[in-house]
Formats: sequence, structure tokens, C-alpha cells
Amino acid sequence: MAPLQKRAWYALGLGVTFTVAIVLVFVIRGGGVSAYSEDQGMRLIVAILFVGFLALYGIVLFATRPGRGRVKVVMDERDKAVVRRALYVQLWAVILSLVVWAIALTEIYWDQGHIPVIFPYLIFGSALIVNTLAQAAGILIGYWRMG
Repeated sequence: MAPLQKRAWYALGLGVTFTVAIVLVFVIRGGGVSAYSEDQGMRLIVAILFVGFLALYGIVLFATRPGRGRVKVVMDERDKAVVRRALYVQLWAVILSLVVWAIALTEIYWDQGHIPVIFPYLIFGSALIVNTLAQAAGILIGYWRMG
């Protein structure tokens, strides 16, 4: 298994784990976004999960990089092609998630004329996780297709 592919598996595992954890916080604490807006403890837990995800993802990227005491890993043409294609998957996944947020929030809060202030925070956090999941999935799909 290529080092890039291993890193993608680690990133995918982290992304799925933290996504499930955040969803569980919303389910266990109940009340959805309105509870999230009003419950400072819930907001703190979700913020810790977002920051923890970014920190662990940074550690994965750092630990799986080539060089410095490790065998120098050279990306061949296949790896570069996989990364190039993964960027398109990543870009479209983030754009699609933002489109879904924009349409859903606009339709839900149309009569109020504005969305609650808590949503931009959730949009940002979800875009970070979607970005990571899509990159990992794009890399894994790329290697799978090249078979």
C-alpha cells in the first residue's frame, strides 16, 4: 500500500469518527440546532471536537510525511495523478456541501429573513470535515480505479 493511500485511510477514519461523534452530541443532547445555540456546554463539546479533529489530522499529516529520519518517499506519476483527481473530488464535495447548506438554510429561514448566528460556525466546521473526507475518499477511489 502506498504511503499516500495509508494516510488517506487514516484521514478517512478520523473524519468518520469525528463526524459520528458530532452527530452523537446532537442526538444525545437533543434539541438540534436550537439546543446547540442555547447550550454553552454543547457548543464547547462540538468546538473541542472540531479543534481535536484538526489537531489529530495535522498529526496524521505530519507523522506520515516523507523525510527526516524516514525513508525518502518519492511520489511517482501514478501518485501525482491520484492527488490531482482527488483535488477535484475535494473541491466538488466542499462546493456541494455549501450549496446544500445555502439552499436548506434559505428555505428553512426564509420567513425570518435571516439565519441564526450559530450556523456559520457549523458550516465552517462541516466544510473542514467534508474537505478532509473528500480528499481521503478521492485518493482511495483513485488508487482503486488504477487497481
